[in-house]
Amino acid sequence: MKYKMSALLCVGIIMLCGCAGSLPGQIEINTEQDAALYIGEYLDSDVMDPNLEIAEGENGQYIVQIGIFRLTSIEGVGELTEEGMRFTATDAAGNPIGGVITVEDQTATVTFTDSTWEYLPDGSAYQYTKSSDTPNLWD
Repeated sequence: MKYKMSALLCVGIIMLCGCAGSLPGQIEINTEQDAALYIGEYLDSDVMDPNLEIAEGENGQYIVQIGIFRLTSIEGVGELTEEGMRFTATDAAGNPIGGVITVEDQTATVTFTDSTWEYLPDGSAYQYTKSSDTPNLWD
């Protein structure tokens, strides 16, 4: 009887932890559902102009265009990860730059994590408000 109770308790714990069917540390990304959260046009929260565009690209990647008012415009490639949408691009000085975009409700936060450009140090973050589910890519 003790063995059966112990076995049922172990199964219950595994089910509650959500670990059944996946390896520890593995997070499942539902690409279509998660992509829908990101794809669209976002307004710069400071000046209310469109300054963030995210569109579906090729091979599971995304086109990411980031504008920072009176500073720069960056076009790069994004990929969904468990952190959010990781992007890589080239900064205004011609060096690689990258970061992560997270979305909560209708607000996207762009945080630069891999930057050597003095005007966008690591940790710089900018917020944008979603205005449309349809991106309007710049030329």
